[in-house]
Amino acid sequence: MKLSKNTIKELSLVSSQIKRELTNIKIIKEIYDYIFKIDGKKTRALLSLLASSNKNSSKKSRINLATIIELLHTATLIHDDVVDDSYSRRGKKSVNYLWTNGHSVLMGDFIYSKAFKLMVNLDDNRILKELSSATNDIAKGELVQLDSFGQLKITESELKKINYLKTGRLFEAASKTGAILGACTMNEVKTFASIGKNIGIAFQIKDDLLDYECNNTKIGKPKLKDFKEGKITLPCFMHYRAMQVKNFLLSKLGKKYKKKMKKKYLNIFFQENLY
Repeated sequence: MKLSKNTIKELSLVSSQIKRELTNIKIIKEIYDYIFKIDGKKTRALLSLLASSNKNSSKKSRINLATIIELLHTATLIHDDVVDDSYSRRGKKSVNYLWTNGHSVLMGDFIYSKAFKLMVNLDDNRILKELSSATNDIAKGELVQLDSFGQLKITESELKKINYLKTGRLFEAASKTGAILGACTMNEVKTFASIGKNIGIAFQIKDDLLDYECNNTKIGKPKLKDFKEGKITLPCFMHYRAMQVKNFLLSKLGKKYKKKMKKKYLNIFFQENLY
């Protein structure tokens, strides 16, 4: 999707606002600089900006809200890397790999608190309620997924719920709060929320599919990482439900394996003609 010059400028202002939230404490500055050195796509912030783009809405408030969304998202990623024991994120070494799990947890908390300080300044209880609820739901989704590792008895509806909570929920909240800030009608707010939710769920499914992608060297995510961890995602679930060699998947899910076996496993998945 080609963005307008104005939208690109607004996303740049979000990046600038994020950097202004920095502290002078050396270790925090060091980690914060590292995290935000490379700009991400800011998809959630973009949804917020688009939903709030009403002529009468305050530009400063719109940039602040988009910044809040991006900070919340970044905090969840830092915590995720600790939970998943990841060594990379977006093609570069993760915070917990370069520092410690303790640094990562506390840095995630620091960024969360920054987001909530900005949130209070918006002075809108509807936005505060929606974003605090979304943050709580994200944690629920991550906990439910963690508890389901290696459990192929999980249902498709349960997996879809996990995708909604851990990813779709913040997309939904970004769009919904943007629409609230933009003084949209109740029906418009619901529509924006629904669009954000579905984009988020699709985004998560696409990300899960990359685990089984043969040519994913440029995305910064190791092949079969989720599979090796025993993480049950929709692609893994669909594989298991459709493939003839179910015993193979059961015997390898969540197990360590030699690097040379990775190609063999990928080939077995794709021979099932699931994609």
